[in-house]
Amino acid sequence: MLNLIAKVVFALFAVLGLVEMFRRFLFWLLRTKNPGKFYLIVSIRGHEEEAELILRSACERLKWLPDRHAEMILVDSGMDQETRKICEMACCDLPEIHFCRPDEMNWLLSQ
Repeated sequence: MLNLIAKVVFALFAVLGLVEMFRRFLFWLLRTKNPGKFYLIVSIRGHEEEAELILRSACERLKWLPDRHAEMILVDSGMDQETRKICEMACCDLPEIHFCRPDEMNWLLSQ
């Protein structure tokens, strides 16, 4: 029985490895000389209890992207004072986050 479970787990990891190899091959095949920039935009409104968790999770997703031309923009869509303070402290810890208001988005994206 234990032998069967081990074989199933091994087969599962083998399939996952093949899928990842195929994904990386596709990214390599579709690469360009000018990859441009990839923006992850996170908008927070009102009071958000998990604001820091949202930001840290989004930063981790950026780190796992195949190209390193990715940035994160945090948009203040009407946060309360407590949430804004938490987001500002998180932005100090995470330099890849740009913190802005909706009216500043156009200027930030044109840079």
